[in-house]
Amino acid sequence: YRRDREIHLLYLGRAHTEGDVFVYLPREKVVVTGDAVIGWTPFMGDGYPEDWVTTLDRLAQLDFTHIIMGHGDVAGRDWLQTFRGYVHDMVDAVRAEVAAGATLEEAQQRVPERLALVYEKPFSLYGHYRPWRQGLRGNIERTYTMVS
Repeated sequence: YRRDREIHLLYLGRAHTEGDVFVYLPREKVVVTGDAVIGWTPFMGDGYPEDWVTTLDRLAQLDFTHIIMGHGDVAGRDWLQTFRGYVHDMVDAVRAEVAAGATLEEAQQRVPERLALVYEKPFSLYGHYRPWRQGLRGNIERTYTMVS
């Protein structure tokens, strides 16, 4: 607490790292996410894609209107829904590929086509910095390794 400001430091579970911490200001209805939520395709190379969705679900239970992300512009709750959808749908698509016996290379070819219609445009606003398909390829590899 500060005299006029309540500040919560929250561990909601694993996401981008094992120790993601969120800063929540309930009166201001603001949450600071670090790299657990960013404005482009996340790097999951040392993350926990399967846990990430649950962590984002816990984050969504907070009463906030603005997200200050690790990278990108300040966003609203709608971006959290989009970001969570991407992580969830990517993990589900990779799980389906693994269950069907696909190789990593096959998954890296097919999963982008399944997700592109919904996620390529919103995750390409900073495409010059982190192209969506390039980031997705690495995320598929990390997820494939963890679910197989």
